[in-house]
Amino acid sequence: MSKWKRRRLLFMADVHERRGSDPSDVLAGLHELAAEDPYDLEVLLAAAELLADRADRRTGTAREADLAASIALLHRCVPLVPPGHYDRGRVFNSLGQRLFTVAQGTDSPEPVAESVLAFREAVAATPHGDSMRQVNQFYLVVQLGEHFERSGDRDAPVEAVQVARECYATLPPGDGLRPMFRTALITSLRHLAGAAAHVEPLQEAVGLAREALSEASSTSDRAGAQFDLVRALRALYDATTDTRLLVEAVDLSEQCLAATPRRDPEFNARRTRLASAVRLLAQDRGDPDLMRRAIDLMRATIETPSAADEHADTLIDLIQSLASLHAMTNDQLALRDAELTARTAVAAAPDPDPGPWRTEAQFTLATILLYRSSVDARGTEAVALHEALGLFQHVAAATPPDHRERGDRLWHLGVTLRDLARHGDGDTAAWRRQARHVFAEAASAAGPPNVRIKSFQHLGAMEAAVGDPHAALAAYEAAVALLPQLTPDWLSYMGNVIGLRQIEGLPDGAAAAALELGRPERALELLELSRGILHGRTLEARDLRLLRHRAPQLHAEFLRLRTALNARARDGNDGNWDDLMSRIRSLDGMAGFLRAPSVQALRRHADQGPVVIVNVTERRCDALILRADAEQPVLPVPLTGLTQADVIAHLLRLTRAVFAAPNDPSLLTRRDAQRDLDEILRWLWDRVTAPVLDALSLTAPSSDTQPPPRIWWCPVGLMAYFPLHAAGHHDSGGNATVMDRAVSSYTTTVRALSGRFSPPVAGTPLHTLVVAVPDAENAPSLPGAAAEAAALTELLPNALVLSGARATYENVVRALPAYPVAHFSCHGLTFWENPAAGMLLLHDHLTRPLTVEQLSAMELPYADLAYLSACSTSNTHPDNADEALHITGAFQLAGYRRVIGTLWPVNDTTSVEITRATYADLTQGGSLPPRTELSAQALHRAVRALRDRYPASPSLWAGYVHVGH
Repeated sequence: MSKWKRRRLLFMADVHERRGSDPSDVLAGLHELAAEDPYDLEVLLAAAELLADRADRRTGTAREADLAASIALLHRCVPLVPPGHYDRGRVFNSLGQRLFTVAQGTDSPEPVAESVLAFREAVAATPHGDSMRQVNQFYLVVQLGEHFERSGDRDAPVEAVQVARECYATLPPGDGLRPMFRTALITSLRHLAGAAAHVEPLQEAVGLAREALSEASSTSDRAGAQFDLVRALRALYDATTDTRLLVEAVDLSEQCLAATPRRDPEFNARRTRLASAVRLLAQDRGDPDLMRRAIDLMRATIETPSAADEHADTLIDLIQSLASLHAMTNDQLALRDAELTARTAVAAAPDPDPGPWRTEAQFTLATILLYRSSVDARGTEAVALHEALGLFQHVAAATPPDHRERGDRLWHLGVTLRDLARHGDGDTAAWRRQARHVFAEAASAAGPPNVRIKSFQHLGAMEAAVGDPHAALAAYEAAVALLPQLTPDWLSYMGNVIGLRQIEGLPDGAAAAALELGRPERALELLELSRGILHGRTLEARDLRLLRHRAPQLHAEFLRLRTALNARARDGNDGNWDDLMSRIRSLDGMAGFLRAPSVQALRRHADQGPVVIVNVTERRCDALILRADAEQPVLPVPLTGLTQADVIAHLLRLTRAVFAAPNDPSLLTRRDAQRDLDEILRWLWDRVTAPVLDALSLTAPSSDTQPPPRIWWCPVGLMAYFPLHAAGHHDSGGNATVMDRAVSSYTTTVRALSGRFSPPVAGTPLHTLVVAVPDAENAPSLPGAAAEAAALTELLPNALVLSGARATYENVVRALPAYPVAHFSCHGLTFWENPAAGMLLLHDHLTRPLTVEQLSAMELPYADLAYLSACSTSNTHPDNADEALHITGAFQLAGYRRVIGTLWPVNDTTSVEITRATYADLTQGGSLPPRTELSAQALHRAVRALRDRYPASPSLWAGYVHVGH
C-alpha cells in the first residue's frame, strides 16, 4: 500500500475517532497495513484506539471482541516502544485504559493486575511536568485499590498511598485534579488500614475528608464531601467501635441525603450509606426504633427500579437488619420477613452461576435458618437445620481454599452439624463426626484469629463430648495459644470488650479438658492464659518494654506481625508467629515472654493464703486450690454436688432477689427475697465453699485468740456473680459459714495479685480523697453520702473532701494521682451491653461522666486503696465476667492494689455504718493514717458485725466485697 494511502487511512482513523462514526472500512485498511508491516507502531496504535472507541458504543459479545482485539494490538506495540521511546507512555496508557474497561465487566483479578502493571510503566515513561503523568498516576492509584480488593495483595495499598500522597502534595489549591487525588488518597488509606490492621491510616483519611468538606463551596460539592467523610468515619468506627464516630456519620449522611435530589444518580448510594450507618448505630445502642428506620431506608432503596445486582448488598443488609430487630424485640414478623427476603434473594441470584452474589445470598439464608432453629419454639428446628445444612454445604463448596471468609463459613456449617447431633435427628454419631471434621478445617483455614479461636473451641467441646480428652485438650490449647492475637493495641476499649465476648466458655472448657486428664496444674495455667486478658495486657506491657530495650528490631517485628494477624484477610499459617516467638524467647531473660507463668511461679501469690479457683462447666465442676506448697501447688477439689444447670437456676433467683429485697413495695415480697438470698447462701456453702474449706482443713470458727486466715476466691464465668465470701448457714452459730472461718478477698486471676505498680514506699503518708455526691442530677437522693463524708472528715483529718458541686469530673481526675486512698460515696451505674460506659455518678455526670473506660486507661502509680461505696460496682455482662469489666475492675486496672466494691444495690443507711466501722478499724479511731494492708480484715469485721445483727437480711451485708491484696 502506498504512503499516500497510509496517510489517508491514518487521517480517516483520526476523523472517525473524533466523530464516533463506524470505522469498519478504515479498520479493514489498517489491518491490511499491519499485515504488510507488523512493526508500524502508528498503524497499530490507530487500529487499537479505533477498536476501543467502537467498543464503547457496542454491547455484549461485540463489545468484548473489540476490546480483546484492541488489547491484542496494544500488546504487539509494547516491544516497539523500549524505555526512552517517545510513545511508550501513550502505549501503556492505552493498554491500561483498555484493561481497566475489561476489569469493570468481570470479577477476575487478572485484568486488574495487568492494568496495574501497564499504568506503572505509563507513569515511569511520562516525564515530570507532563500533565499525562498525573493522569497515569491517578489511574494507577485506582487500579491498585481494585487489585487489593480482588486479590488481597497487601503491598498494593502501600504503593497506592505513596503515589496518591506524592501527587496530592504537589497539586496547588484550586487545581482541578486536587479533589480527585484527595478522594483517591482517602480510599487508599482505608485499604491500607485493612491490609495492615492499623488505625492510623483511617485517622488520616478522616482528616483529609474533613479538609475536603471545609473547602466545598457548592451544595453538590458539599454533599459529595459529606459522603466521603461518612465513608471514612464508618471505616474508623469499624476499627475502633467508637460510637461518637457513628453518630457523626449518621448526622452527616442525613445532611448529605437531604441535599441530594432524587433524580441524582448518587441518591440511592447515599441513601444506602445512611441506612447502613443507622443500622450500626441501632445495633450499638440496642435501639429497635432506629433499626426500623434503617429497614425502611433499605426497603425504599430496593423498591427503586434498578438492576438487581445494584441492590444486592442492600438486600443482604435488610435481611440481617430484620434478624437483628427480632433479636431486640422478639418480633416474629421481623424474623419471618428476614427469611422470606432471604429466599427472594436466593431466587433472584443467577442460577446455576456459582458467583459471589449467589453464594452470599445462600449463606445469608442459611444463617437466618440456623438462627431460627435456635429461637423457634414451634418444634420445626430439625426442618430449618436440614435446609441450612444443604445451603452451607453449597456455600462451602463454592468458597475457594484461600478465600478470607472460608473459615467463618465452615464454622457455621460445623455449628449446624453440631446442632443436628444435639437435636438427635438422624445419625447422631455421623453428625458429630462431620462436625469435628468441619471445625478442624475451619480452625486451619485462612481467617482472622477470632474465627480460628471459636473453631478450635467448638472442636474441643465436640472431642470432649465423644470421649476423646486428649484431642479435646489439644484443641482447647490451640485456641488459647491464639488469644494474644485477638486484641490489637489500637482497638478501642469497647472493641476489645466485643472481641473478648466471643471467647465466652473457652477458659472453663479448657480447664475442664485438662482436669479430665488429671492435670490440675495445666488447668490452672490455661485459666490464667485465657482470663483477665485486659489486665494481662498491662502486665504484658512490661515484657514489651523489656523487649524494646533488648531487641528493638524484634520488638518492631512483633508489633507488625501481631497487628497483621488481626487483619480481615490472613494467608498461610502461624509459622512466622511461632518463629518470632522462638527467637524472642531465646534471648537472655526472655524465656517467659507472653507465656502463662508456670504453676511454680504462680504459687508465690499464695504465700499469704490459698487462692481458690471455682470452675463450672456442663461436664464437670471443680475447685482448684493454689497453695504455696512446692510439692503439690494445686489441690483439685471435685464439686460433685454442683451442676451448671443448678448454677444458672440459682443465678436467676439471685438476680431477682437482690433487686426485690430493698426495692419492692410489698413487705411480703421483700421478705421472700431475703429468704431466697439466705437459701442461696446455704446452697453455696453446701455445694461449693464447705468442700473447699474442708480440703483446706479450715473446719473451726475463728476466735479472739485465733485470728481468721486469709483466702482469695477466683470465680470463673457465672460464679463471679455469687457472694462466695458470705456462703453459709448463718443461723448455725458460726459453725457453718465462710466469714466465721476466714477473711475473704477476690481476684480475677492469680496474676492480678502481682499488682501493676509497686506498693507505696514505707512511711509515705496515705492521704485520702473523699468524693461524696448526695444529690446527683437525674438520680435519687443519697443522704448517706453526706453522712459518710462527715464521718470520714472526723476519722481522716488530712483528707481532701470533694462533696456536692465540688465533686466534678475535672476535680476528681486532677486529685486521684495525688491520693493513694480514694473513697467514693455516690451512685454507681452499669450497662451490660456496653460495660465501658459504666460510671460513678459525679456532680456533672450528665456532661462529663467518669466511665469504666476512662478509669481503666488511667495510670496511678501510687494508688493503694479504693473504697467504692456505691451500688453494683462489680456487676457486668455475663460474657465479660472473666474480664472484670466493671467499675471495681476499672480501679484495679488504674493501679489500685486493693478495692472495696459491691455485687448488687446496697442500702444507703447500712453503707454509712459499714464505711464508718471499716475506717475506724483502719485508723484506730482516727489516730493513724489508714492501714490499707488491713483493709480486708477491717471490711470483714464490719460486715460480720452487721451480719450478727441482721442474719435474716443478707441483702444488707452479703454484697460487699474486697478485691486484691
